Amino acid sequence: MTSILKVDNLQDASGTGTPYIKDAVLQVKQGILRTNWSGDDSQAWQNTPLSVTITPQSTSSNILITAMISYSLGDGSHGGFKVVRNDTDFLLTTETLGNRIASHIHSHMSSTYDTDYQIQNATINLLDSPSSTSSLVYKLQARTASASTYRIYLNHLGFRTEDQNYQAYCISTITAMEIGG
Repeated sequence: MTSILKVDNLQDASGTGTPYIKDAVLQVKQGILRTNWSGDDSQAWQNTPLSVTITPQSTSSNILITAMISYSLGDGSHGGFKVVRNDTDFLLTTETLGNRIASHIHSHMSSTYDTDYQIQNATINLLDSPSSTSSLVYKLQARTASASTYRIYLNHLGFRTEDQNYQAYCISTITAMEIGG
């Protein structure tokens, strides 16, 4: 015998909201950066315009953060990216750093070919357990390392000339998914 369940609306037992389902995706929010961004040479973490806000339904929920980042660096530059929650680091290395930088992504572009013609793509996948029902803001931060001449860019090449068909503009995204815990 086959059964079919058809409903127009699901509510929790009290009838006041949607049911909370363990291990299910409960909500999805996304931030999209459609413009270009250029970091400065401060050698410190800088907020980029790419962020997403989500308010978990339960303190037992996890938040899956995914990001697709289109970036480039100036010729010979080192740079990195990390995601912060409410301006606080999370899920970074526990290794002793010394002069090293703790980041979710680190890159070096060493040749003119890299900086003139290639926008790099990187992904981030982080499963956060914030134990909160307050609004959470996940932001992408960027920084360069070592030299004051290093540059970091989102959605465009470090080297741009006037309207060349071999150069491109891209987008970057960050997505937050609440997973019932």
